[in-house]
Amino acid sequence: MQRRRVTWLRDESLEDLDNLPAPEVIAREIVEDLTAALVEFEAVAAALDAAAGGEPA
Repeated sequence: MQRRRVTWLRDESLEDLDNLPAPEVIAREIVEDLTAALVEFEAVAAALDAAAGGEPA
């Protein structure tokens, strides 16, 4: 089994590193952002299908 090393890079542009949200809050925000992006991509795909005269997937 191969071991993977995960390292975190600090974003020096953040002003207050001691008051970041909890990891579960950050994770939930990421999920919400990705879900919204997926909805937008689905709309683009549907518009492209419609413009090409094809059936939506």
